[in-house]
Amino acid sequence: MINVICTSNFDDLNSIREIVLKLGHEFKHKPIVDIELLSLSTESLNQIGESNICIFQSKNAAIQVKDHHNLFNKNKDYYAVGVFTAKSVETSIKVSCKYPKKNYSSKDLIEEYELKNMVDKKVVIFKGEGGLSTIKNELQKKNIVNEIITYKRIVNKNIIKSNDFKSGCTNIVISMSKDALNSLCDNHFEIIKTMDSILIVPNDRFINEKIKVFRKIYVLKSSQYKKEILNIIKST
Repeated sequence: MINVICTSNFDDLNSIREIVLKLGHEFKHKPIVDIELLSLSTESLNQIGESNICIFQSKNAAIQVKDHHNLFNKNKDYYAVGVFTAKSVETSIKVSCKYPKKNYSSKDLIEEYELKNMVDKKVVIFKGEGGLSTIKNELQKKNIVNEIITYKRIVNKNIIKSNDFKSGCTNIVISMSKDALNSLCDNHFEIIKTMDSILIVPNDRFINEKIKVFRKIYVLKSSQYKKEILNIIKST
């Protein structure tokens, strides 16, 4: 018997849940992090309109600008820190978006596309409250750079209970959010340690000492994560 616990929202979640239930397994959706979208100020909207480079640091940042698609056009260049964020950009505002092909991070985005060589550009960076400023710190040396905060995260550390993990079966945790995963490990380390628990994460940036409490860790290898997640579950 397999007990799947999903700690975040992501594309194809409902489809995966339906298939897992049909296979006779349990599936719990326990989103630890809620997203509160923030209204964009007139100043921010003007900065978007005047920009020629748009950089998105997360999927949620891309979702929030959907209602302002008129400010985005094909004369701008669009970048994202990873494939999932890039897909969200392309869906939300209907533009082509570049992303680092090897590793998904701000540093890899800067290096792969040589962004540090850009000069005299008007750059807007879309991110969540408390998000990293690695890209801004690098690009503002030679360009006009504005960060636009489009959402904030609200952590509900009590949404997962100890009895959500089941003894006598394999518990598979799917986490697409680092904040959600960190909260889970901080608050349920002991119960995870005593159970047969497996973790699925989207990329290597999630790997740290905390998550070694899981018996096995799977890092998704491609953007076709629905198929990959289901294959992991079926083979467990």
